[in-house]
Amino acid sequence: MEENEAINAFEEFFSEYIQREVYDVASGFPQKRSVNVDLEKLARFNHELADLVTERPDEACGWAEYAIKRIGVPTASGAEFSPHVRFYNLPADPYDVMVQNLGAEHLNKLARVQGVISLISDIKPRMVHALWECLHCESRVKVLSDKGNLVPPGQCNSCGRKGKGIFRLIEKSSEFTNMQNVKLQELVERVRGASPAAQIDLWLEDDLTNMVVPGEKVLVSGILRLRPMITKKGGRSSVYAKFLDVVHVQKLEQEFEEVEISKEEEAQIIELSKNPRLPELIAQSIASGIYGHNEMKQAIALQLFGGTPNKVLPDGQKIRSDIHVLLVGDPGTGKSALMLYVARLAPKCIYVAGASSSAVGLTAAAERDEFGEGWVLKAGALVLASGGMAAIDEFEKMKAEDRGAIHECLEQQYVSIAKAGMVTRFKAQTALLAAANPKFGRFDLTQPVAQQFALEPALLSRFDLIFPVKDVLDETRDRRLAEHIIKGHKSAAKSFKGTPDESIVPPISVDLLRKYIAYARRNTSPELTEEASDKIKEYYIQLRLIGEKEKTFPITARQIEGLIRLAEASAKMRLNNKVELQDAEKSIFLMDYVLKEVFVDRETGKIDYDVIGTGQPKSRTDKMRSILGIINNLEQKFDLVSIEEVVKEAASYGLEEFYARRLIDELERQGDLYEPKTGFIKSARPKTW
Repeated sequence: MEENEAINAFEEFFSEYIQREVYDVASGFPQKRSVNVDLEKLARFNHELADLVTERPDEACGWAEYAIKRIGVPTASGAEFSPHVRFYNLPADPYDVMVQNLGAEHLNKLARVQGVISLISDIKPRMVHALWECLHCESRVKVLSDKGNLVPPGQCNSCGRKGKGIFRLIEKSSEFTNMQNVKLQELVERVRGASPAAQIDLWLEDDLTNMVVPGEKVLVSGILRLRPMITKKGGRSSVYAKFLDVVHVQKLEQEFEEVEISKEEEAQIIELSKNPRLPELIAQSIASGIYGHNEMKQAIALQLFGGTPNKVLPDGQKIRSDIHVLLVGDPGTGKSALMLYVARLAPKCIYVAGASSSAVGLTAAAERDEFGEGWVLKAGALVLASGGMAAIDEFEKMKAEDRGAIHECLEQQYVSIAKAGMVTRFKAQTALLAAANPKFGRFDLTQPVAQQFALEPALLSRFDLIFPVKDVLDETRDRRLAEHIIKGHKSAAKSFKGTPDESIVPPISVDLLRKYIAYARRNTSPELTEEASDKIKEYYIQLRLIGEKEKTFPITARQIEGLIRLAEASAKMRLNNKVELQDAEKSIFLMDYVLKEVFVDRETGKIDYDVIGTGQPKSRTDKMRSILGIINNLEQKFDLVSIEEVVKEAASYGLEEFYARRLIDELERQGDLYEPKTGFIKSARPKTW
């Protein structure tokens, strides 16, 4: 199609087919500066014209903008109507390209890519039309600037001189527009295996600047261009860097990824949801190569489905729907293998190792702009995983200040950043699965479990469920575990030869389970029934009444929200939009399991949530307080207090000699007491309980 024919066709299209859209932009011009054109609608009008846009986008965009300008649409401001024309809704086939596959065949053509914004720069002025002046005859010429380089004319049309250095740039008379550099990262869910997520630079101009923030998922239509790379010696390399000159940006509202599900697969999913053993089958399908840990697998299954999203209180506060799970266990219990499996299973998940992760790597950072001067905002793993999951292994090996940076993300599901004069918030609606080792590398079965967590109480309280994974010496269990591992190795060897062992195959395949999760999250939003609400409320009240009698705190209001999230996930697993009694009972079962495993006071046998806040059950704290009280009283009579005298006094409080000496040793380790002389103790500092 030739230029005049294309311009006339565009003029007819704007005047007759999308006249309302054109006049709507004109009424708000110049604040509104872009007419968005649906390429599918353009193809119905003139297929050849639509092909021109995709194959020769530079010419097509220029002719379209000239055509709309030639119509002479009046504007409210009286300014000449000269908007941008931005094409979108390219057919998925063949124009939907993965970032990693953008290559020479797409050069200077229109393509569309999906991804998540990982970095944005400050807005900078870019020279659109450069005004050059000849140094010999002072004649001036205006040249359209290339987006990769600023190149002067090769010859003066007035005096005929050629060569370098005959023109000077008149910057103040040149035309500029705003531009912004952005990095787009391939969607994690579109990358399988060990391949890293590819990235590409985006160039946004004029009204497209400041449209996106790090962590947002977008669909971009743009023209692939090249810019020369500079060698270390300052020369131009034969290898070029690619970037996408953006024509249109569409924000994808849906936070969960788009898994393609056929009609046959949908029918299979619905049929599977009717199986009464569904929760059991899903739990058995999660890391089937890892023996046991049934309760933990059930919890992770619920975490994959998540609670009901987008719930907002009357005061505008959003309620978290993502479930956070922490695994604290002995070495060799399969924590890392389980997390790697979940990272592969989850439709969207980012896996990181705590030992090599920093606060800014997990949340967000302000960095020097690699494109030039100024600063850029870079999203971390928890922001990039928004709408999905993040798996952090070796959680305890992170620095305490780095772990502290994720508190806001876990509860409020935002990451706030105030650096280099930039203050902003990123959305981080991410479910966290974390794994850590006990404080001393392995659980001491003679000590309370909660005392052996090497994590801060404030951080622990933000997890809905905490599972201690113990390596217990048990002949029967060890025999079954060994048989399971050996059977798995045999099955792997048979699979390599093309004859897999059916007895090892999980009940639900990874592919079907992934699609089942995606389908459930997209199509169900469970609401609590009265029956389920009453069950959760009764459970909470009963535990609180027990705590009132025992003067302990077995459960807090935060656990109610956790119970609701787990119950909603259970209903979602069944593809049910109602949270029924069985869902409430499932959430109570898991919560009760965790409370009894982690929060039981070994001395009283009662559940005491104080162990998270103080690292000690209340009964033990009271006894320590008694020991310190005895010492404080004796210090008023003696300069040095005999340990024997303290033990003797402790007996009147019902403390046996062995236990009293053990508490004294513990108070010494904590720095509350010290021994100035063998057999004598003294208070080191006043203790606040």
